[in-house]
Amino acid sequence: MKKTVGIIGGMGPMATIDLFKKIVNNTPAHSDQSHLHIVIDNNTSIPDRSTYILEGGENPTGEISSSARNLISIGANILIMPCNTAHYFYNDVCKTIEDLITHKNIIFINMIEETAKYISNNIQGSEKVYLLGTKGTYKSMIYEKAFESYNMELIEPSKELKQKVMDMIYDYKNGKFNYTHDDLYDFKKDALSRGAKKIILGCTELPLIFQIFDLVDDTIDPTEILAKAAIEKATSEVLGAK
Repeated sequence: MKKTVGIIGGMGPMATIDLFKKIVNNTPAHSDQSHLHIVIDNNTSIPDRSTYILEGGENPTGEISSSARNLISIGANILIMPCNTAHYFYNDVCKTIEDLITHKNIIFINMIEETAKYISNNIQGSEKVYLLGTKGTYKSMIYEKAFESYNMELIEPSKELKQKVMDMIYDYKNGKFNYTHDDLYDFKKDALSRGAKKIILGCTELPLIFQIFDLVDDTIDPTEILAKAAIEKATSEVLGAK
């Protein structure tokens, strides 16, 4: 019997839509009825994750946990969260909803860990991987911690390029995106110059941004990896190495 997938959304709304779309596109379905039952809480009240990590302020854990409880209350067996930076709060959220996880056998998939496993299984251990993300993601070191178990070298952009990708992400969220193909290609050039052949698009807005200019080659999309992991957990279908 298929399980119900609950998406803790709103971080941001377009990234939530993108995850839903990737689940639908990757599900081996032959009719409406063979697709997954998916419930979404597009909770735009969740405080900004990077702001909290970098500057303090309102902790997002409470609102993320509230969304998790809402989704479980309407039947979600599997929880997923399309926001890289939000995984800094993953363990705290798990503790907050520990009673439900235990008593209702809830699976809460960690996108960062799934991405690390995918990279380990599909890229040679000696290769370097370039990480693009928010300043909150860099400071939280969630990817570094996930990579500790694998023999992979993670490379971060320069301070200047970190600011550029941060501006790009928030301009996209705010509907003020005014960048060019060359702006994005700066990241690819930096990655290649430092020996990295693959780029992790470590913010859920970045796959959407890179698609605008058809620059997804040689990138790793954690949203896609999360979508496939959710399908596998919900259906026991194996979609590929993880």
